[in-house]
Order: sequence, then structure tokens, then C-alpha cells
Amino acid sequence: MSQSGIILNADFDSGSLDVAKSSVQGDTVHLAGRENFNPGFWKWLHFGASGVLDRTLTFQIGDNFESDRDRLNRHQMVYSYDGDLWRHFDNNRRDGEAGTYRFGNDGPFTGDHVFVAYGIPYPYRRIAEHTAGLLQSPWVSPTGSSNERLVLGMSPGGVDELGRRIEPRELYGYQITDLKASEPKTTVVLMSGVHPNESLANHTLEGLIDFLVSDGPQAAALRRVARFLVYPMANPDGRYAGYNRSTVEHPDRDANRFWREDLWHDMGDTATVGQALIHDTGGHADYFIDFHCWTDTQQHVGILCKEPGFWDDPFWRAMCELEPGLGTWDSGWDNPSTETFAFKRLSAGFCMTFELMYLPGENVVDLHRVGRHAGLALLSALTDGPGTRGN
Repeated sequence: MSQSGIILNADFDSGSLDVAKSSVQGDTVHLAGRENFNPGFWKWLHFGASGVLDRTLTFQIGDNFESDRDRLNRHQMVYSYDGDLWRHFDNNRRDGEAGTYRFGNDGPFTGDHVFVAYGIPYPYRRIAEHTAGLLQSPWVSPTGSSNERLVLGMSPGGVDELGRRIEPRELYGYQITDLKASEPKTTVVLMSGVHPNESLANHTLEGLIDFLVSDGPQAAALRRVARFLVYPMANPDGRYAGYNRSTVEHPDRDANRFWREDLWHDMGDTATVGQALIHDTGGHADYFIDFHCWTDTQQHVGILCKEPGFWDDPFWRAMCELEPGLGTWDSGWDNPSTETFAFKRLSAGFCMTFELMYLPGENVVDLHRVGRHAGLALLSALTDGPGTRGN
């Protein structure tokens, strides 16, 4: 689509924009968000714009934002010239009376092509590249369910609501541990990517994984007492297609509401990862942490059930000391989510949903710090009594 010399495009990995309904009028780019799960509302936004060199543009989209229009009041959109280094826009403003959200910079763009997104993206390509890099680590090996390339199987693929063919993609699973260590091992399950638009979660998990495979003495001590089972992208089709909460296979289903064996029979990627979790853990996990992100702009939070004592777990206490701004929200077992699956099917001694938020000004280095702190908090908890949780 080209108007005023500007070309918009979202036909790429994790791209999301209804280009056909978007338009350019002078220096204002009117955007139409995709409504691929909640009709009448948009959530994820990620597109490219060419022909922008020396242009000072204003981007405008409706404030019909899924999960509460007020979430846009403090939100800051991001842009990048290369898809790797992201910056927040200078000006971000929701006008409730006009029903719009407008954003842009004080000065002109300095490159002719720019990527624009709701939050810092984490495309499927990055999962594939990061996982391939881990094959060189002496601490990484397949799980009982994955092959020598750390692949569990293939996603179903399908056709998205724009009519694009989404090809099947690899689902990954791998183990991080010191195989030569003789100490009893605590089983820690880490996963992410259930909801496609929740990209900050994968950046945080990446920071934790990078810490776990690093050469420092703290990571080495943790590998001796823990076995990490990692499933970094549970919904690759949805991530590639730029979806909100669903899979391409079933665009009308919330991907985090079918984590039960009698429900996932026709959910290809959920069934593959779920069955791998049961097999690889032997039906028991000591810790289960699923990384998500949400649209709040106040603080990152852990959602964990208070009644079993999870709020007082040594890991979470240590995590809150390392990240003083963390919030803690209570959860229950009222829906078939990954957290419920971990508690009821894997008999997890501790389980939580880690919700990263779109905090104003926060970038990848901050998310990696949170991930590294999760590793240090686990070290603090497990070195007091490795391998004893749930026994």
C-alpha cells in the first residue's frame, strides 16, 4: 500500500496491521489494527513503513484497544530502523473523547525504512536462531521428547484471517543442566509463547536462558543442582502470523484455555508441548514458570496462588528482593491454563505465570536483567535444599 510516497507493510514474521484499511494523509498515517481474536478491538501492532526519510510523521489508531482503552494512557509505542535496536516514540497520547491514540517523534526519521510496534517484538526467527546457538553449549541437550536439533515436532500451520498461508514451524524443547553433577536435581520447567503478542515474555526468558548457559560460577552452581526443561515457543504459528491470543489453527480459541488432555486433542501445538511436558518431567515438576506479558504499564507481576504458600516460596521471596518493583497477584485453578496444568497434572511444587508489562522506557536490557535475576533467585532458593521440593 503506497500513498504520499509511504509504503506500509506487515507481511512478515510477527507483523500485524490491516494494511488494506490503513491510509496516509499528508504527514498522518492512519492505522487499522487487526481484530483476529476480539471482534471490534485490536491489540498487537507491528509493521514497516518505507519512504519515511526526513519525514516527521504522526501515527494514529483508534483507542478500541482490547483489555481496556485506559491501558493506552501511559503506553509508549516503539520503532526501529533495523528490527533489533528499538526506541520509544517521543510523543504518545490517547484522546478518549476523539477515540484515538496518536504517537510520533519530535523530529524526522533518519532512515528511509522504519519498523513500528506496540512493544518490542520477538519474532519466531529469533527463537529459531537463539535455539540453534544453544546447540554449541555443553550444558544444553535434548529432552526425552526432542531430537538432536532440540525439536519436539512441527506446529499445524494454516491460513490466517488475511488469507496468508502460515507454514508449519518447529516446536522446541531442551534441557539445561550439568550432566556430570552427582547432586540431587530439582526439576524446573520454563516456557513461553502461548499468547502470540506477548513478546516481552520471550525477551525475559532469553535473559534467563543466557544466564543459565553462561560461564560464571553462579550459573555453574545452579546447573549442578537443577535440571531446566525449556519450551520457549508454544504457539509459533500465532507468533509468526502476528496474532493476539489464539492459534492460527483455531483463531477463535484462547491458546491458554486448552491445557488439559481431554481438551487439546485438536490443538496441534498445545498437544505436542503438553505431551512433551508430561513425558519429560515424568509427571512431576518442582518449579513451573510460564512467561507471559500483559498491557499494564505500572509493574511486572507474578501471578501465583497464595493458598499453597507460593507467595512465601524462597524463590519468589528472593526474586522480589532482587526486583523490588515486582507485584504479586493471587491466582486460582479456575481455568485450564498452563499454570493449572502444572499444578494438577505435573504436581508442581511451585507454579506461576510471570507477567511482564510494557513499562514506559523499558528496553531489552531491562528485560534480560529480570530474566537473570530469576536465575539468581532460583540459585538462592535451591542451594538451601536442592532436589527437596515436593518430596
